[in-house]
Amino acid sequence: MLTIKKIHIYGFGKHENIIISLNEGVTIFYGMNEAGKTTIQQFILQILFGFPTRQQPQRKYEPKVSTKYGGQLTLSHPLYGHCTIERVKGKAVGDVTVYLEDGTTGQEELLAKLLYGYPKASFESIFSFSLHELQGIEKMSEEELTHLLLASGTTGIQHLSAVEKKMEKEAGELFKKTGKVPVINQKLEQLKQLERTIRQEQVKIQTFEDKLQQLQALEQRLEQLYHTQQLQQQQWQQLTIQKQALPLIKQQQTLQQALANEQHIQFPAEGIRRYEQVKDRLLHERQQLKQLEEQYQALQHKLFATVDEQTVNEMALLMQKEATWHQLIAKAQNLQDDLYLLEQEIEAQFRLLGVQEEEAQEILLGETVSLQQEEQFQQQLSMLEEAQAEQQFYLRSMEQVHIDLDNMAKQQQRLKQESLTPEEEHILTQWPHQKHQLEQLRADKWQRAQQQPQYVIWLACIIGLLAIMYGVMEKNMVVTIIGVVVSVLIILLTKYSKQADGSSNREHDQLIRELEQVETRAQAILVKKQRLEDRWVHVSEQQQEKEQQYAQLEYKIQQAEMVSEEATQVLQQFLKRYRLQGTIATTLMPELFTRIRTVQELAAKKASTYHLLQAVQAEKQILYQQLQQVVDGIYSEQEIYMYLRTAYLEAQQNQQQAQQTNEQLASLHIKIKGIQSRIESYMADITQLFGAANVQNEQAYYEVHEQFEQQKKITTELQTIHNQLAALNLSNQEGLQEASVMEGIRALEQDQNLVQQELDQCLEQRATLQIQKDQLLNDETYGQLLQQFEQEKAQLQQLVEQWASKKAVATAIHETLFRLREEKLPHVLAKVNEIFQLLTGGRYERLSINDEGYFTVQDVAGLRYQMVELSQATKEQAYIALRIALAKTLISSAPFPLIMDDPFVHFDRNRTDKMVQLMKEVGYERQILYFTCHDTMLRHWQKEQIVDITALANERGVAST
Repeated sequence: MLTIKKIHIYGFGKHENIIISLNEGVTIFYGMNEAGKTTIQQFILQILFGFPTRQQPQRKYEPKVSTKYGGQLTLSHPLYGHCTIERVKGKAVGDVTVYLEDGTTGQEELLAKLLYGYPKASFESIFSFSLHELQGIEKMSEEELTHLLLASGTTGIQHLSAVEKKMEKEAGELFKKTGKVPVINQKLEQLKQLERTIRQEQVKIQTFEDKLQQLQALEQRLEQLYHTQQLQQQQWQQLTIQKQALPLIKQQQTLQQALANEQHIQFPAEGIRRYEQVKDRLLHERQQLKQLEEQYQALQHKLFATVDEQTVNEMALLMQKEATWHQLIAKAQNLQDDLYLLEQEIEAQFRLLGVQEEEAQEILLGETVSLQQEEQFQQQLSMLEEAQAEQQFYLRSMEQVHIDLDNMAKQQQRLKQESLTPEEEHILTQWPHQKHQLEQLRADKWQRAQQQPQYVIWLACIIGLLAIMYGVMEKNMVVTIIGVVVSVLIILLTKYSKQADGSSNREHDQLIRELEQVETRAQAILVKKQRLEDRWVHVSEQQQEKEQQYAQLEYKIQQAEMVSEEATQVLQQFLKRYRLQGTIATTLMPELFTRIRTVQELAAKKASTYHLLQAVQAEKQILYQQLQQVVDGIYSEQEIYMYLRTAYLEAQQNQQQAQQTNEQLASLHIKIKGIQSRIESYMADITQLFGAANVQNEQAYYEVHEQFEQQKKITTELQTIHNQLAALNLSNQEGLQEASVMEGIRALEQDQNLVQQELDQCLEQRATLQIQKDQLLNDETYGQLLQQFEQEKAQLQQLVEQWASKKAVATAIHETLFRLREEKLPHVLAKVNEIFQLLTGGRYERLSINDEGYFTVQDVAGLRYQMVELSQATKEQAYIALRIALAKTLISSAPFPLIMDDPFVHFDRNRTDKMVQLMKEVGYERQILYFTCHDTMLRHWQKEQIVDITALANERGVAST
């Protein structure tokens, strides 16, 4: 049989780098939910038949952490011996490599040989089934259940049934007798419609000759109409020319009459342009003259302003003192800032010293602070600090001693809690008597061991052997038999005595073991008692020592407090001399004399700074008064020099501008003279133009120009009209009458409309007939319809052939299925009945197929049941019986392992036991891999047959031996 010897998982689902060793027979894979049982089952199937592709719905179990995907299966093959199948991540279903024991390697072709050509679907339909397949049985109909059982009991029938249904479905999609949707039905309807269309096209072809005759008649009539239209067009052109000439003749007569009524007028050439050009220049020159005169007057007014030279000189001197002014301001500000800081610092020092009253401050500033007084003060301060430090040290030590005493009290409490229990006290009380009893039992055991007559057995054996040897050598059978009988009797007596002694010895040994356990317990209790007593004595000694330390520390603290109090009183008396009130911290006392000296130094520095500030302010006030006299205003100290600088710059600019103004006045006088001469020249030109037009003013000049232009316009229009009439080439220009011309135009328009209407009708008829003729000549619809008709017939023929082939395949498959059921199924059912009777505990005798093709079950009373009438567990037992029976029939052609995923959950305990018995029988013929999460199944199997999948999380390899 084909056996899986080892499973090596590189990375698959949640498992990584796992090795599981297996043996023949049954192997139970046990684990709770989410432990990875189904992952290992799918690993076996996917290593054998390939990983699912992207188009397949099955899960691929790619690892989330490991980068290596796949693993190995080591097989023991009946034909190829020991071989290994390795499949890792690659193209499509993965890259597979097969290693044989002779060193041969191969890929998918060699793997197919190892698997006897079985695909994955066939393997799963026979050798692999799970709880999910059994759970679906409850919802199946009678026909579906029968089909499932047939597929389970006959190899290949499931695939053939699927193909049969597929062929029937595809044939139904091609043709149905009363259908409209199938392809052949639609194709037949299309052929009928094409045939009707072809008959209509044949009728259209017969009207071609009639349309040709109609076209010839229309062409002749169109030629006549075109000739008539040309004659009408010539008449229309003559009438149109006459109509255009009528308004020109009228306008010519009117203009000639107007020209005769006007007098001849003289006007200079381009008089208006020349006049307006001179006028614009004259206006421009007058505006410039006005602007120059205004500038001349403004400069004269500006020149009249006088500049005070003495004031400018005083400003210059004060501008030289600007740096001194800013220095005085900065110096006064710095002195004020220094004075403010000194006052703040003195106040801060007084606050630190605790001196708030002004009188006390004055007294403190007048006191003498000598080094001798500071030395006395420091000595008293050192004594106080030492006393306080000792006091703090003793207090901390007392606190630590107090904590130690509390801890010792807690230890004594714990020791009381850990004291011996009443039970342990009772054991210690009984132990001396039990110890004496144990010693006696051990002595008795040693004496019995010394008194066992081992030599008797050997002596009996030697006597028996000598008697046998003597009898054989002397050929005396009586002696030989007597020697054998004696030896046997002695051995039997010795054996029976040993059995009696052995029973007594076992009771004696049991009592010794019980007393030894009591001895061990008593010794442990004695050790515990001694340890508790030692710890109690140690804690008591430590407690007495700490209490003595506590009394000594209390005395030392009292002594330190007395010294501290005396030093404090001396220091307070010393501070009263300097008017220092309140309690001063000892940490600040070392700096006391330093701060008093600092306050006195700051007060002296403040007085000198104040005198220097008064001197600077007096000098600054003198300079400020001089600045106010020059600036002519009251300004702040920060702004006054800015205004002085502005006034000084304005004075300098005024002096420079006075010189520039004189130069500008001279230049303006020259320009004014030039403009006045040009104005006189332009006035002379205007007087000359007025004289040429014989007028005295501008309005009359423009009126004469309008009259001159009107005469010129009339003359030009008359010439234009004369040229237009000459271009029309009229023969009788004077005899034209508007009424006769308009009457001729209206009559001609009516005739043209009648001719055009007839012409349009003929053209429309000719176009329609021409289109119909062209359509009949160029129309390939009839040929295309015939070609389409033949193509549709050919396609129909192909579809009919496809329908016939699918019906034939479906019929052949149906007959094959019937033959398989008749030939192969009875052999399988014979084995099924044995297994089914075993699983049901003999309640049902046989499983058979009735005349209608449905499975029925017969019980021991002869009653028959349909499959849907059975319980869920009985249906599952029938399904399992068919699977296992089929596997038994294929033991030689397909010796694969059976893979079961918890299919017995609906079985009661009796039927589960029967199933376990069946698995053990089948396990002798082929390997069984059973996956379960129910620990009740584990009691049926040996420990070495169980693989605990939960342990895989903590181990890298699990072996089943």
